[in-house]
Amino acid sequence: MKAKKIKSIMNIAYIVIFFSLCAVPLALWHFYENKDPIGKTELAEMPQLTDENGSINTQFFSEFDCYFTDHLTFRSQLVTADDLIKSGLLGGNTANIIAGKNGFIFSNETVDDYVGKTFSSRKIKNIALTVKLMEEKVKATGNNFVFTVAPNKNSVYPEYMPSRYVKASENNLSLLEKELADLEVNYADMKTMLSDIDEVLYLKRDTHWNNLGALYGFNLLMDSLGKEHTDYNGANYTYKKSWQGDLDKMLYPSAASYDYQYYFDMSYDDIMFMMPVLGKDNAATVKELMSDSEKNDTLIKTRNMKATGQLLMIRDSFGRALLPFLLNNYRSTTITRSQPFAMTSLTQDSDTDVIYEIVERNLGNITKSAPLMEAVECDKPKVSKTEKSKKNTIKTDKTDSFIRIYGLLDEKYFNDDSRIFVTFTSKDDTHTYSAFPICETDLLQLDEESDYGYSMILPRDFPSGSYDISVTVTNDSGNICTSVLSNIDI
Repeated sequence: MKAKKIKSIMNIAYIVIFFSLCAVPLALWHFYENKDPIGKTELAEMPQLTDENGSINTQFFSEFDCYFTDHLTFRSQLVTADDLIKSGLLGGNTANIIAGKNGFIFSNETVDDYVGKTFSSRKIKNIALTVKLMEEKVKATGNNFVFTVAPNKNSVYPEYMPSRYVKASENNLSLLEKELADLEVNYADMKTMLSDIDEVLYLKRDTHWNNLGALYGFNLLMDSLGKEHTDYNGANYTYKKSWQGDLDKMLYPSAASYDYQYYFDMSYDDIMFMMPVLGKDNAATVKELMSDSEKNDTLIKTRNMKATGQLLMIRDSFGRALLPFLLNNYRSTTITRSQPFAMTSLTQDSDTDVIYEIVERNLGNITKSAPLMEAVECDKPKVSKTEKSKKNTIKTDKTDSFIRIYGLLDEKYFNDDSRIFVTFTSKDDTHTYSAFPICETDLLQLDEESDYGYSMILPRDFPSGSYDISVTVTNDSGNICTSVLSNIDI
């Protein structure tokens, strides 16, 4: 009976201690409110009971839950302790991060690519054709184009992935590369190049390549463009353990661990920053733009009068480490990571190199929204039949800068290789353009993306008049033209 009473007291004490510890962060909120975000996310703001129109905010409680979680005292320390137990002691996955071998950690977002979960065949071909249409536009203006995919870390170093994950022999990237080759797109194959080099070119605790990997990538891009450049062969560098990786920041937000990083001795004295203007110290500006803070880096514009040629680069986070090499090798650079990105500034025979870089895990983003690029006029395909369908839709968006035509088409018109052409017909004239095979999901307010959308921007010099608009889909069994879907006055 005595032992039972002691056990009961111990159980009560355990419960009291447990709930007391849970209450500590709440009790200390006023004094030690958490103000440090984890990763790149912004801290949630305290929600309002009413919206801007004075109506009751129906999302108040869900928004307050996010606010409470983000600002909870000792949040970073608690997340770190939890992840240390799960990952460090138990060897499991946590915070969307996979604990690999030899100190490597990987993003869970790359697993589908690694095990070979692929897009539909139609989507793969849509991605390839979108890139091809961009290249055709660049070449039509007498300039140069190269497309490249920065591979996921586990695509280059599969030996460091946990054995429970089986690498597929085929994935989205390998399927896309076949399509790009068939379309004869100028493609810089980063995966093969990086995999063939017997050096560690990625950061162990980050999703990105290290600065040496970026240098190899830079030289491949310049060679693919036929651009004369400084290759930095034999450049001096320091190699030190000073880089906190993006994955590490999510995994252990209050217990920093560092990677070894290459730091090249480079001068930025000849560079003039047009955007952003962060101060007179160019080296400090480059350092800020190369960090993973992603502040002030949506659009970068520079001048370097000791270099030649112009650069228009569409990039993602992998492009950060390329900046020092690019800025020192072009007279003029425009580097953007905005979506949709603008190519309307591309001028005829301007000695411009266009680089389109995207990371492997984000290949699906290529067909989320069409670039701001004027369509190239072409011949209308021969039509086998004309059909009507309730599934055929068209929208027209007019702004001060451009006119976008977009919509969805009946999937029965398509095979995997189908291309889409938009024709404008007036009393006196007809104009046909090749459209991007892209579903403007957000503009159409759809719940999910479709493989059967189209989007294009009319050239600014399109002749004025009243035009009927129809769309033609090429098909192996015969090209199909819609009935007139809309009329537009230009």
